Amino acid sequence: MSIPGGTPSLKLLWLSQEAGLQAQRLDTLLACFDLSSSREELQVVESPFQALCCLLIYLFVQVDTLCLEDLHAFIAQALCLEGKTTMELADLQLDHVDPRAVQLGTLLVRGLTTLVLVNSACGFPWKTSDFMPWNLFDGKLFHQKYLQSERGYTAEALVEQHRSWLTRFHALKSVVCKACMKENRPIVSRRHWRSHHSGQRGRQGSSDHRMSSGYSRSGQGQHWRDQGPGSRQYDPDQWRRY
Repeated sequence: MSIPGGTPSLKLLWLSQEAGLQAQRLDTLLACFDLSSSREELQVVESPFQALCCLLIYLFVQVDTLCLEDLHAFIAQALCLEGKTTMELADLQLDHVDPRAVQLGTLLVRGLTTLVLVNSACGFPWKTSDFMPWNLFDGKLFHQKYLQSERGYTAEALVEQHRSWLTRFHALKSVVCKACMKENRPIVSRRHWRSHHSGQRGRQGSSDHRMSSGYSRSGQGQHWRDQGPGSRQYDPDQWRRY
């Protein structure tokens, strides 16, 4: 890890009460995800959305095939979740189940699990409650927002016409997009991505194999991420065959 002053010891991170050490704990956590350059953006995010933004920045930098519609769905469901009762969540009805949405939801929860462990190892720079799914993620609600986003719903519609949620939606989206641009990773619409790549199918060659085998920008292990849906192109016909 690249940390000013070198990598701190676990004894320092876990036991020291020195002034300013909480900032060093956060620097260490961000360095674990190679997100030190995103510290400024994440500092302005309110709890518990710092953890969500940290994870989304990491995933979108690593996985090339995640798109703007995916980002909209992740953020919208997290904002809408706080306004939903247990009964409302249980009564949600979906038009259909999209396998990619299921995989994306699984990827996010696995990422949150990893983030809990890293936060613990770094001496808890963030509160553990910030990573709990009941504060950030509901699978069925995410599935609903994913389907809506794929259909081209506006941001206003995704946050159910809630004005304060809409303001926070744009703020969180801006944080993730700006941090990704620092890593030379623009987040574009799937429609733009498809049109850009439609003329390249005949010469993809090894890149198709690379994507199908879990390619990511880092090229490193990260098993909880590499098995996710962003590592390959989505082909709805393959699911119909099964």
